Amino acid sequence: MKHLLKIVKGSLVGMGSILPGVSGSMIAAVLNIYQDLITALNNFTKHPIESVAKVWQYIIGVFVGLGIGFIFIRSFLDIAPIPLTLLFIGFIIGAIPGLFREIKIDKIMWHHLFVMMTAMLIMFGFLFIQEQTATTGGWYLFIVFIIGVITAISIIIPGLSGATVLMALGYFQTLINLGGDFIDDLLIFNFSSVASQLPMLLLLVLGVIIGLLFMGKVMYQFLTHYKAHFYFAVLGIVFISPFNILFTLQANTSANVFQAKWFIWLIGVILLILGMFITYSISRKDFKEEKND
Repeated sequence: MKHLLKIVKGSLVGMGSILPGVSGSMIAAVLNIYQDLITALNNFTKHPIESVAKVWQYIIGVFVGLGIGFIFIRSFLDIAPIPLTLLFIGFIIGAIPGLFREIKIDKIMWHHLFVMMTAMLIMFGFLFIQEQTATTGGWYLFIVFIIGVITAISIIIPGLSGATVLMALGYFQTLINLGGDFIDDLLIFNFSSVASQLPMLLLLVLGVIIGLLFMGKVMYQFLTHYKAHFYFAVLGIVFISPFNILFTLQANTSANVFQAKWFIWLIGVILLILGMFITYSISRKDFKEEKND
């Protein structure tokens, strides 16, 4: 059961890494697994087998979540955007008490609040990023690699939505097509097409790995020396992220989501509460296990 719970957490991180307006690293932070992932990444170059052994459940979950995220964006975002988005917002809000428990300081200083407000302003600035269109041409191989690097950085830096950055650069649809086509062919056992897409997919994965290893070491140093500031920044991101997610959702759906029928919003509110309950229960369970250890 413990392994399954870790896989579920990892899958939420994976989905958060691919959904517009959501940050996978923020999800990892609110689910209290960010420190474990960063420590494993920092130690990977010295102790690769030991590092992977400590977080293999999260790794499996991230890949499962990425797959679900590709399917979600392609199939369900236009069908039921409000309920599904509010469910994800519930996941984020429900973990706020767990974040407060991670801030283990005797007194809150002005610089802690300054970091939190700065993080909120940066997140607010993401609302003004407009999607661009871009052509790939002969640079396609290099672009696929860079998309992998950007995706990895978004997994590492809380509040940075890889989907939002890729939209600004005009390459978000490239990522969705690449991942979505691969999953579609895999589900219908079209192995010849899967084999033809493997070089691109491996290049994408290579970009992700390089980005993770580099930024993992950077964030490990930050967590080691400025842990309280880190969690105050995450709190600022969490407080404003529901607004960012909703407005980003509107920008990426054909209908006006804010004029949805009342029962759609009712279902969404129910799912919001459900999401809050799930992550609050998970964070409480983790807190009790830490106290018992």
